[in-house]
Amino acid sequence: MIYDANSVDIIGERQDGGIDFIIISSGAFDDSPEQQTILLDKIENYIAYLNSKSFSMEFPQIDKGKRWIKLRCEEKPTPLLTELGKKIEEWVIGEGLLFSIEMMH
Repeated sequence: MIYDANSVDIIGERQDGGIDFIIISSGAFDDSPEQQTILLDKIENYIAYLNSKSFSMEFPQIDKGKRWIKLRCEEKPTPLLTELGKKIEEWVIGEGLLFSIEMMH
């Protein structure tokens, strides 16, 4: 489940000079239209912030090509989420950012 499209779950600065904005999917992603909407809204909010003047002022050292949005899943992504992830990746790359889906360890 993904919660609260209007909040940032985790922000982490990386040693390579990049930054990760992480969305946590706790438990199984249920493929419902509601969950898809929350995920897409959250991605949209992350994109808006990562491409904002506020972000550039707060993190001036982080190049656009090192700004990641990562979806971290507790359970293996469903086929629907995997397909949705491909579309999200294209969208995010089109905004000059990077995207990945990862499993929590």
